This record gives sequence, structure tokens and C-alpha cells, in this order.
Amino acid sequence: MARRAVTLVLASLLLAGCDGTGDEDPVTTSVFFGDSLTDDGSDGMRYTTMPGEIWAQLVDPDGLNYAVGGARIDGITGQIDDFLAEYDEISPDQLVTVFAGTNDVLSGAETAAVTAAEVDQIGRLLDAGAQKILVFTLFDLAATPAFGGTDTDAHLGIHDRTLSYNQSLLQGLAERFGDDDRIGVFDTFGAVNGMVTDPASYGFTHGAGEDACAVPGAAWCDTDSLVAPDADQTYIFAGGVHLTTKTNELLAAAVKARIEELWG
Repeated sequence: MARRAVTLVLASLLLAGCDGTGDEDPVTTSVFFGDSLTDDGSDGMRYTTMPGEIWAQLVDPDGLNYAVGGARIDGITGQIDDFLAEYDEISPDQLVTVFAGTNDVLSGAETAAVTAAEVDQIGRLLDAGAQKILVFTLFDLAATPAFGGTDTDAHLGIHDRTLSYNQSLLQGLAERFGDDDRIGVFDTFGAVNGMVTDPASYGFTHGAGEDACAVPGAAWCDTDSLVAPDADQTYIFAGGVHLTTKTNELLAAAVKARIEELWG
């Protein structure tokens, strides 16, 4: 609990300065960088309960999405390379989102090195002209079906690693960029944790550790491979560490609200 408290304090300190004041360019287009949680179909499928959409598609159906399933921080660096090679710069009205770190945490990568690399990429985006960068924390991977949602050693270990990643990321952003209002943070941990803590209030009947996909170990599923016909709407998680259609919809609504709060 102490580590979580530290994370929340760091978040509040960072977000206090990110109120978007003085910005004259409203968000009109979006660029997304990330892994399978953001990937809108780079391999012809989406890591959710298809035909449902990923949160990024719901935030901006016409956005430029460079996210690729399985990407770690070096892969996301490559995504930014590809974008800048094609477009050279970022316009003031473009929202840029960076949702990184899930696969790094799952693989056991050294947290400080990964978050430092992510912060470096935020710096690159600012140098390229970005005026609106939304950085995502990780939701608690311990609550996902991949870790059973129970107090096993694996569950407790990945919970601690998730908290450590978020703490290190927020601290790195604060130390590097201070209260720069071009950078905002989206509290993915808090958003999904709210659903896990009280599923019923969000319309879910299944919570931590329960998978909407019928096939164990599947990374995604569709209407023919759900555990129940309405599982895309009644489960929070799908495909090990991924999110159902409904969870993506709720996440997209929260992201839109955060963008409005920061930049109008």
C-alpha cells in the first residue's frame, strides 16, 4: 500500500501542472504509439473481443495508429522512427498518445531502464513539435486472467512490478519535464482498477482473473469463441492481459474526458 500511495502522490504532483492553460490549438487529429492494447489491426485482427474496437479507434477513428501487438519499448521507439520518417514533424493540433511498458513488465525487463527509454521518446516527440502528448500508466496486470486475479506469487509479483513501473514513469516525467503542459498523464491504473474493484457499477458481472475468451491462452476472440454470448459486455478482460469491447469503450470515454480536461 505504501508504494501505491507514492505512485498516487507523484501522479497528483505531475498532473497539477498539466492543465492545458494557454493552448490555442484544439485537438483535431491523433497519432497512437503502443502495443496490442492500442493496436487497431496491424495483423488483421484486434486484441479484444472482435468485432469490437480498441479504445484508440473510438477516440479517433481516423487517427494514425502505429501500435503493434507485442511491442516493447524498443519497438515503440521504432514506431516513432517510422512516423517521423514519414511526416518529419508533429503539428500543434495533433494529439499524440504513448501507451507503453506492458510487454516490458511481463518480460521482466529492468523497470528504470524501460521507463527512462520511454521518457526519452517523450522528449523526441516534443522536439518534433508535439504540443499535446498523453502518456498512459499501466493498469494492474495482476488483475488479468493471465495471473488469475488471486494472491499467488505470480499475482503479487506482477502487481508490484506494475506499481514500480508506474512510479518510475511518473517520477521520470516529473524530473525531466516538470509541469510542462504539453504533457498529460492518463491514469489507466485508476480507470481499470475502478472497474475491477466494483464491476457491477460499470455493468460487469465478471471481474478480476476472469477471461471473456473461451480458449485458454488466446490473445483475442470473436463472437464464435467467447465464453458466453454476452461476454464482450459482461467481462472486463479478454485474451490474457487484454480488454473486452465494453472495457475499451469505457476506457475511450475516460480518455476523451481527460483530453478535454487538458486541452479542450
